[in-house]
Amino acid sequence: MSKYREPILKLITDARPNYISGQAIAEELNISRMTVKKVIDQLKSEDISIDSVHNKGHRLNHFPQKWHASVIRSVLQHQSLFQTVYAFDSVGSTQLEAKHRLIEHDESMLIISDEQIEGRGRFKRPWHSSKGKGLWMSLVLRPSISYSMLTTFNLFISLAIRDAIQEYVDEAVKIKWPNDIYVGEKKICGFLTEMVANADGIEAVICGIGININQDETDWDQQTRKIATSIKIQRSEAITRYFFLETLISHIQMRYTQFLSQPFTSIKQEYIAASNIWNRKLRFTEGEQQFYGKVIEIDDLGFLHVVDESGSIHRLMSADIEL
Repeated sequence: MSKYREPILKLITDARPNYISGQAIAEELNISRMTVKKVIDQLKSEDISIDSVHNKGHRLNHFPQKWHASVIRSVLQHQSLFQTVYAFDSVGSTQLEAKHRLIEHDESMLIISDEQIEGRGRFKRPWHSSKGKGLWMSLVLRPSISYSMLTTFNLFISLAIRDAIQEYVDEAVKIKWPNDIYVGEKKICGFLTEMVANADGIEAVICGIGININQDETDWDQQTRKIATSIKIQRSEAITRYFFLETLISHIQMRYTQFLSQPFTSIKQEYIAASNIWNRKLRFTEGEQQFYGKVIEIDDLGFLHVVDESGSIHRLMSADIEL
């Protein structure tokens, strides 16, 4: 595989919707036009739709089906959340891949894959990651914050994910505290936040996000169809994953800036309005303890206050909730 493959693909993507000449590409990368032609022919053989016209150059007709780091960098060139993009055809899980990369890298990163073989959600539950159908990613951030601030990180990020999905879905998109996004009674997204710390403090926050985008009901077994949905099912049409990624990162960047500069109280009422846990009997699991109850409030630190069937009050930082 040519070392110029990704740089050439990025230049063509940067130029969209216009053409870029082979000569311009050759001069930019200090290579021959013959090398440019060979690499573009290779890209076309990989089902990347590039239009080549004499005396005009080359144009990316539409985004590839697969994730390409160079295309992602072009689409997200104005973001400031991360410095490095790693795109894979298949991984065990993007969360594990992110942890491995942390050993030798100290920058902020986006890890994304077309498929996860061993995708996991909270409590190590399996997450079905259909190849090429969803958004399976982990975002490695490097905030300079205190441990106490981490309790509200998920609350800001969940609003970002909710807002991004809402741009593509007509029905109200809701948050199930602390890590799930729902449309109606069906789950469309789950995310998992893990902290990496040392004696000096927080080294990194890794936010793994799984969003069902272009799945049909036939992609799932009978049981999963009852509890899951996708953006395509909600819209009755497929969407371009690169466009959705651009939308999502824009919302995450905005909410992350809020998180670093504002207390949870600044978004508390917005979060409450976006939640689907109010005025209903729920089952809560916290460690070995399980009980039924109703949510009575979210406090200013993001903790959930629940009254159980005996009238006892529980203050929860993290728990599994069943609707």
